[in-house]
Amino acid sequence: MRRNPKQLIGPVCRNPALLTSFSRGAYRQFVKSKLDYRKEDGSSSSLWLLSLRITHRCNHRCAICAQLGEHGYNTRSDTPQVKGEVPFAVYKRVIDEVAPKKVHVYITGGEPFLYQNLVPLVNYMKEKGLTVQIVTNGVGLENNAEDIVNNGWDMICVSFDGPPEVHDKCRGVAGAMDTAVSGIKRIQELKAEKKTSKPAIFVLTTISKNNQHTLVETVREAEKIQPDGMIIYYSWFTNESIGQRHTEIYKEKLGITPFAWKGYVRDTETLDIEKIAQQVQEIKSSKFKTPIVFVPDLKVEDIKQYYTHPEDLFGYKKCISPWFQLDIMPNGDAVTCRDFPDCITGNIIDSTVEEIYNGERHRKFRRALRSCENGVFPACSRCCGLMGY
Repeated sequence: MRRNPKQLIGPVCRNPALLTSFSRGAYRQFVKSKLDYRKEDGSSSSLWLLSLRITHRCNHRCAICAQLGEHGYNTRSDTPQVKGEVPFAVYKRVIDEVAPKKVHVYITGGEPFLYQNLVPLVNYMKEKGLTVQIVTNGVGLENNAEDIVNNGWDMICVSFDGPPEVHDKCRGVAGAMDTAVSGIKRIQELKAEKKTSKPAIFVLTTISKNNQHTLVETVREAEKIQPDGMIIYYSWFTNESIGQRHTEIYKEKLGITPFAWKGYVRDTETLDIEKIAQQVQEIKSSKFKTPIVFVPDLKVEDIKQYYTHPEDLFGYKKCISPWFQLDIMPNGDAVTCRDFPDCITGNIIDSTVEEIYNGERHRKFRRALRSCENGVFPACSRCCGLMGY
């Protein structure tokens, strides 16, 4: 399956720092980590992506969110709560440790701008020569636009789920689109004034029952703010049957009862699959100015199978993310996947990154994952870490 879509080449090449970082990442992900994958002890020397789920707090309530949505694990009584915040000083120590490795930092939430020290933290990362990517709903962009542009933040990814009224419904907050667009426009104005390409602005759309009929309109709406690129996700989901099989395998191989998959259980029967496919075809065949990437990279004729058979991997086998990536939860727990934070392998408050990344618990998880059928745990069959770029 294609992993490096040509649509992303232009936006990345306009930012030399991103080009260098992503080239380094491609080598560590597709060459070095695949060599580490073969190691019997489960160790890895390929760390490239440091992922920080910097806060659990969010000002939006998206129905499909696995944390705080209709079935989110942070809203249920039968699952652990993944909450907390790490002190600024601890993050600075972590950045000091990983800076020589030239990692790429990916910051998400919750909503990252609700972390009190986000701006000074990212500025510190930039001082240390790291590239930084932030996923946000846009709430902090306008107020922090000058800091963002003046300090050369690299990449801002903004949720963009439809025309204004549709977007607001998806996000559960009136005026959410206006807030995001105002922030993006202010950053674009400052970039033009200072004649800089930083930060690259990407908009992210996730297909759901609330926006499934407005995908083409969403692209047209996005074009008005001239983003550097657009990524459209077909969405993550699983079902109870797959979740139970996932649980059995986790218990057998790791002695852990996983919970996070419950946040992704949703009924795809509410989707008009034929209409979605028609719109995807129209988007792919149209000449929009904005580079558009779909995740995963499916043929239009495979879209129905994607939604009706969630066990089908479409050729995406062997998840190698744990061999080049380390994920940190809001309370400092290091986990083997930021979106399925079931396997905790340490905590950055009392351990170094290297102690965690090549500690026995992390290596045990890699060995267990490698031993799974197709190198994937069952509930991970729709993960963008597996099927993305």
